[in-house]
Amino acid sequence: FFAASGFQLWIMAEVPSVLFLLPDYVKAGCMGISIGTNDLTQLLLGVDRDKAEMSTAFDELNPAVMQAIQQLIDQAKQAGIPCSICGQAPAQYPELIDRLVQWGITSISVSLDAVEFTHNAIVRAEQRLILEAARQQLNKAEDRRH
Repeated sequence: FFAASGFQLWIMAEVPSVLFLLPDYVKAGCMGISIGTNDLTQLLLGVDRDKAEMSTAFDELNPAVMQAIQQLIDQAKQAGIPCSICGQAPAQYPELIDRLVQWGITSISVSLDAVEFTHNAIVRAEQRLILEAARQQLNKAEDRRH
């Protein structure tokens, strides 16, 4: 039904259970995911982001959050579905954009005021990946000649 109508069923990957159940969601018809970094961080770390006294514990770059995001991107790639990310993290932490691009994120959703900056950061990250791949090819060619 969904494919025939052009409608795509996506889910928000913002609760930790999606880390374990994504293949089941895909089997049930999920055609893409959007990782919500704000809620995912809050639920993984057990920290209420709306409480000022907890603000230092709310860390979207926490290793557990980074591992969860990478795992979701990997699972989406394995399932052959697109994977987007939304939330404040990509705009707040430019270094995260490099990781997301390297991991294979399909798209990044940011607020309007962060679009140009984010676009430029994505372009730079993609250029670094292309340059790295070209260097590896050159090194392989050099190794074969020797």
